Amino acid sequence: MNRTMMCAALGLTALWCAGCNPAESICQKEYDCQDELGLTLEDDYVDVCAASRAGANNALRQSAEQECEDLANAQLAVATCESALSCEDLAASRAAMLDEADKCKDLRQGAVDAAEAADGGATCDGIGDPPAEGEGEGEGEGE
Repeated sequence: MNRTMMCAALGLTALWCAGCNPAESICQKEYDCQDELGLTLEDDYVDVCAASRAGANNALRQSAEQECEDLANAQLAVATCESALSCEDLAASRAAMLDEADKCKDLRQGAVDAAEAADGGATCDGIGDPPAEGEGEGEGEGE
């Protein structure tokens, strides 16, 4: 099984486990691969990164909008795929995002598509537009 297929399989497995979040795995991978990624990370990076990613993923899942859960699942799939890569492959994959050298290309494209469907995430911010005229509860009742 090649890496792309393995990542896709891992991504699908992760999608079935809505409570799972590979935040710590991808954060640890980034910390371990910081030289290849051209990063300089602090010792507390993994804890801070994992808490931030897990919180963002949970916030998406709390939204009533299906697009937000789809975005959370797509981000989870990319993180799962990236976590399985070697440091060299991770760096090459991120440098070539959405090109043929991107080992997580299909999953990353899925995340891009999910973000677009969620209006760049604006759909998931918990603040909706006010209801249009006639959409509010009780409108027209008893009048």
